[in-house]
Amino acid sequence: MSSQLFGGVHTQNFKHFDLSTLVVKSEVLKKNPLKDSTTRFNPILIPKNNSGKLPIVFVLSGFAGHPAKYMSPRFHEDNFIQELDQLIAANKAPLAYYVFVDAYTFWGGSQFINSNGMGRYEDYIVKELLEQVVAYFQIDSKKVCAFGGSSGGYGALSLARSYPDLFNYIGAIAPDSFFEASLLPEIRENLIKLEQNGGVESVQKKFKEDQFIKKRDSFGIANIIAMGLCYATTKDEPFKIKWPIDLRTGELIAQNWKLWLKHDPIEFLKNANLNKSQKFYLDVGIYDQFQLQYGTRQIADILKSKKVEVRSGEFVGNHFDISSRRSDFFAWLNKVWGH
Repeated sequence: MSSQLFGGVHTQNFKHFDLSTLVVKSEVLKKNPLKDSTTRFNPILIPKNNSGKLPIVFVLSGFAGHPAKYMSPRFHEDNFIQELDQLIAANKAPLAYYVFVDAYTFWGGSQFINSNGMGRYEDYIVKELLEQVVAYFQIDSKKVCAFGGSSGGYGALSLARSYPDLFNYIGAIAPDSFFEASLLPEIRENLIKLEQNGGVESVQKKFKEDQFIKKRDSFGIANIIAMGLCYATTKDEPFKIKWPIDLRTGELIAQNWKLWLKHDPIEFLKNANLNKSQKFYLDVGIYDQFQLQYGTRQIADILKSKKVEVRSGEFVGNHFDISSRRSDFFAWLNKVWGH
């Protein structure tokens, strides 16, 4: 019998990577209104054949997802890293530094943006995490990719908009978009449940005290609260969400809805000053439960009108089949990076 002591938790070995965690004690998150931890744990896949000039891929989780989920063993199924390791062996994915971004919050996610209600998560990614990755591993690469599905896809598009000269490669699978079809119905359905549970402060207290809220309801309630804090609060009142629905009549409150819509990728990409060298990968299921096929199609049209390179595809499946599409994205990225 033999044994070896590793730092951290390891559940498997990988042919092409060593798994480490970059712990960042963030300055920009110090004043986040939710008082979420400013110490962030970002798993990183470090290539064993490290030339120092390899690209970087930022992996952005979906809503309520945490980076650690990508490392968990799965029942008769490869997890993210096992799949990636095999794809690299088959020359169907690029060897790179893969950074799993910890942008988790009390409400499940930050959308990877700067917001009054959540905190400065975009600044955290670009001004702290990226700088630390480059400095720590002495990376000399201009190939930086942002990739994710659902909320992670939203974050990738947002980073591409804000930093077009930095994020030249963007992968977005079923990205949150077309709020009229995807988000507004969720708000209508769950705002009533939120009120039945006493409002935001009451739900927050219940979550903190592990009080029972039906699991079927809790995810939807947390989702609209998180989106509201990301999209529809002010600096003066970071906890007061400006809901777009009148609770008594059910009518749309146009002024409030505008606050939400300006964060819709369909809206912000129209006015984005994109870099002609940027390359986008879009994918979505034709049966997406949140109607994101419509938003993804519109995003593709907008990007094409801006004369940037877009690979846009659809698959026979729904929102919960996103993970099955990673291999197609990595094959595309491998090709455009010339590996």
